[in-house]
Amino acid sequence: MTLRTHTVEFPPPQLAAQRRINAILNRAPRFRTDPWRVEAGQQLSTWLEAAAAAVTTPRLKKRGVTVEIVHTDGDHPVHLRILHPSGPPRAIILDIHGGGWVLGGASLNDRLNGYLAHNGYCVVSVDYRLLSERRHVYIDAAIADCLAAAYWTVTNVDRLGAASLFIMGESAGGHLAALTALALRDQGLIDLVRGCVLAYGVFDLSATDSVRAAGPQVLLFNGPTMRADLARLAPDRDEAGLRRADVSPLYADLAGLPPALLMAGELDPLFDDSLLMATRWGRVADVDLIRVPETPHGFLHFGGPAARGASTAILRWLDARLSVDKPNR
Repeated sequence: MTLRTHTVEFPPPQLAAQRRINAILNRAPRFRTDPWRVEAGQQLSTWLEAAAAAVTTPRLKKRGVTVEIVHTDGDHPVHLRILHPSGPPRAIILDIHGGGWVLGGASLNDRLNGYLAHNGYCVVSVDYRLLSERRHVYIDAAIADCLAAAYWTVTNVDRLGAASLFIMGESAGGHLAALTALALRDQGLIDLVRGCVLAYGVFDLSATDSVRAAGPQVLLFNGPTMRADLARLAPDRDEAGLRRADVSPLYADLAGLPPALLMAGELDPLFDDSLLMATRWGRVADVDLIRVPETPHGFLHFGGPAARGASTAILRWLDARLSVDKPNR
């Protein structure tokens, strides 16, 4: 088993472009999960998601990508947004969006997912329940929804047209994607999964050292409250409880998981999560860790050289995994 670390080297013009993006982000409000901000943000997010989907769906169609909406069965049906390529898919990707567990939806990753669908992948994106203290919805609901989506996808591979599956997630979705892979392993369903792609994920809800050290100068997040924000996901647990493997995959037994691609920006206070997870995962499977200098959390959404390079790296990694006869265990 191997951990390969790759550090991106930006040429001067690209580095200057990335620094311009950071300067803009530095003027933006910092994200935190206190209840008032969450409720107001979710209302705005719902409207923006609907507006964005109305715009991106016809754009996807022009690229040969069609959108299908389905729902899982059960007491809490999960909304799935499926992007179908123009021809038979090379593989299926189960995508879990980010947004701090409190924002976003299945269309949030349409830019990346559309790019992957245009290149032959069928992408199933999950609309899991978002955290709401007012409605007493916590992390267990999001986990349950992602597992329901995974089981639906696994049992519908023939319908979707491919026998191979990847699990992909970014930020909060990286956390949920890792837990989903572990659940599929425990259910004896991991053989279908050829690999996991985890972009700047959160793997320790008790907070890694880089989160604990985050100050007010970090981009995107309100650094001094990050540890408390993570603890809100499971308010009935103390610090030891937040380290339990059922909510913090960094502490899980990772044996039996497939190869993985992890990527993280070096300006991200969650950088240690990816570094530590890659190190542990690399003991049981082949892992590639891409370190992106001068880049904050969430860089896939901000355009510029980091976003373009990451999208290309993800596609190349997926293609390379499909060229391997069997998943590397």
